[in-house]
Amino acid sequence: MPSDAYNAAIAALKQQMQESAAGPPPDLATTRAGFEAGYSSMPVPDGVSFAPVDAGGVPSEWVTPPEVEGNRAILYLHGGGYVVGSLNTHRHVVSRLAQGAKARLLNVDYRLAPENPYPAALDDAMAAWQWHLANGGEAAHTAISGDSAGGGLAVALCMKLRDEGLPLPACAAPISPWTDLTFSGDSMTDRADRDPMLAGANALSGMVMAYAQGTDATDPYVSPVFGTFDNLPPMMIQVGTEEVLYDDSTRVVKAIENANGSVEFRPWQDMMHVWHLLAGVAPEAEEGIAELAAYIDDRT
Repeated sequence: MPSDAYNAAIAALKQQMQESAAGPPPDLATTRAGFEAGYSSMPVPDGVSFAPVDAGGVPSEWVTPPEVEGNRAILYLHGGGYVVGSLNTHRHVVSRLAQGAKARLLNVDYRLAPENPYPAALDDAMAAWQWHLANGGEAAHTAISGDSAGGGLAVALCMKLRDEGLPLPACAAPISPWTDLTFSGDSMTDRADRDPMLAGANALSGMVMAYAQGTDATDPYVSPVFGTFDNLPPMMIQVGTEEVLYDDSTRVVKAIENANGSVEFRPWQDMMHVWHLLAGVAPEAEEGIAELAAYIDDRT
């Protein structure tokens, strides 16, 4: 059963969504500002430091916990439907992930749509990865992670690296990845009234138009679920059972298994989309990040 703290946070989120639905649809600037206000002030663990860095032309920051083992690192791609989110909104998540995995973490501030549609986000992820390797990073000791759109982008990045014959990470660890921008999974409708973070295709269609624009949404680098899954790095995929994007994870897991790849599937009972964003508020968020960190710890 979800904790009282989780249930209280969900009740507050549902109230906010109801109030928002009662008024006119917010413009993008308002949506971005609300996301920033909602998550950028969340507390981070003591002792974690943040240092801005230009990662191959991509604004990023190194997140360094008090204890780092060897040359261990994580490249992280934040969520936000490719249109919102920043380094600020995910510091409370990535700082805990870095601390648990005993790794430095490169938090990547890739360009957002609609100002910068596909392939800008993927190009920036590639540039940051190549910069990391060119500046002392080791693929064998680096993981790639991300949540929601950033989780889908993490899978797309692994596909792109494989396709171009570039070094692959030791593992990938997507959180609630958005891997199907065509909304073809049954969970998009089956769970539309169960996920307080996302409410089905209506909540996501504008993001698809902003990001894909002139690109076919079935392109595997846009919607990795339509790609090939042979010769990818080991993955662990976490998803909440209440998510409209639940099938975005289950179909990727099945495709990896069918390709004889290594994948660990971690469905979290009764959890919403990217419940990790409640880190510092609900214990389930802390536990989800700890599970992710342990997987990365074992493989880097």
